[in-house]
Amino acid sequence: MNDLLYFLDFSGVTAYEWRLFVAMLIGLFTFVGLAEGLRKTTSLTGNATRKIVHILVGVFVFFVPLLFVSPVPGIIMSLLFIAVNYSSVRFRLFKGMDDTTRETYGTVYFPIAFLILILLFWRSYPVIISTSILILGLADPAAAFVGEAVTNPRTVNLSGDKKSLQGSGAMFIVTFVVSAGCLLLYPFDLPPDASLAGSSFAYIFALSFVVAAIATIVEMMGVRGRDNLFVPISAGIILFIGLEGAAILGTQFYIGFIFAVIISITSLLVGFLAPSGAAATFLMAVIIFGIGGWKWTIPMLTFFILSSFISKIKNKRKEAAEEYFEKSHRRDMGQVAGNGGLASVFVLFEFVYPDPIWYFAYLGAIAAATADTWGTEFGISFSNGARNIVTFQKVPRGVSGGVSVTGTVAGVLGGTIIALSGFAWYHQVVEIMPSSYISVGLIAGAGLVGSLFDSYIGATVQAIYRCSMCKAVTERKTHCGVPAKKVHGLRWMTNDYVNFACTAMGSGVAVVLYLLYS
Repeated sequence: MNDLLYFLDFSGVTAYEWRLFVAMLIGLFTFVGLAEGLRKTTSLTGNATRKIVHILVGVFVFFVPLLFVSPVPGIIMSLLFIAVNYSSVRFRLFKGMDDTTRETYGTVYFPIAFLILILLFWRSYPVIISTSILILGLADPAAAFVGEAVTNPRTVNLSGDKKSLQGSGAMFIVTFVVSAGCLLLYPFDLPPDASLAGSSFAYIFALSFVVAAIATIVEMMGVRGRDNLFVPISAGIILFIGLEGAAILGTQFYIGFIFAVIISITSLLVGFLAPSGAAATFLMAVIIFGIGGWKWTIPMLTFFILSSFISKIKNKRKEAAEEYFEKSHRRDMGQVAGNGGLASVFVLFEFVYPDPIWYFAYLGAIAAATADTWGTEFGISFSNGARNIVTFQKVPRGVSGGVSVTGTVAGVLGGTIIALSGFAWYHQVVEIMPSSYISVGLIAGAGLVGSLFDSYIGATVQAIYRCSMCKAVTERKTHCGVPAKKVHGLRWMTNDYVNFACTAMGSGVAVVLYLLYS
């Protein structure tokens, strides 16, 4: 409640700050008017003037945490421009600051990101707000300028928007320079333990390198302007971890970063992951390996390595069933996020709000993902048939909502293995005796419930289609090269969302069981 009152305390804003606030608003609207004027009176396109506004606003907003003591003016400024920018995109009011080739809400995500950064870091590390916004203001346009200037760019498509490797290189360099420059020159004190190899300069450069790598990957994965939201937020989170966790994590964070690079590249090369999946795995692995350490790393590695090998099983039954699946065994960004995204969030929760319950939630999520993956793989390959979890009628192997004895047993085994992977650390988080053995059963049970919930969602609300050519039932929106017709479920409820629901249920059940037995 006190935190909420702090961000709503208008009485704490001085008369000087109100005058400064009005002056900054005038300046920001002047930038918008200037862009519109340049678009109408020169040969500059709307995309070019939009980037100019992007840079000017980024530099302008950089100074907000330096000039204001109260967060209120920054919050009002964010809310005002969220409304203005949304109206501009929706009704094409200011073409000079909007993308003229397609409709995106990048200009709306910019002030949303600023608002989130204020709420997260104003009281603790205002340097994070300024640095993250300046990264967005300078590095993101640099990537666009370089990418468009290159004659024969080498492109990569991770999420639907093509990005050039040359532009991504510019993004990395500018982000590194901005991060290092702000950490060296911004008027704030580094934590006393912020040192690497005895040098605060080395620590700053190492942290800046990690921030640049994360921000670049996030920008490459951005689609339809969403990088304007996720680039500054991700940069802010990594900066916070590096600054706040200097004494706690030490070199672990940087070793975890290197480990994440090795895992994602290796998995891409051996065919476990698609390029977008490798990028998503890298981002999650930095959090899990770098922040969590071995306690959190071993269960995730157990799931990833064993499930990846199991997915390589090939037989005629599985080959026939793969025509039904929405995606292949090479996990893409959506599959990685659906199976491991929630678990990564629990690692962040543990870092900010330490509590044993997060570890149980984490293991429950991974156990559910493992039980679902193993149940599907073994059920398709080795069962004699499956039944719909709701109607109990026979269904083809691999059909969403189908369960089999073989698949269920395999799911229990997978969840149990995940529970055992955390065995060595249960004594640190549970006080009941014999804690470790009870914990294994609780986690395995949570995994089973999560996988059964996955089947229930698949049988009821997951989008299922029928091919208009071969009449096959499938999860794919297109089949035989033509659009398929939806026969039941919600169109947006893809397999990725079903996987997320599975891990959410697994973590929720694990938390409830933990509270009941601890």
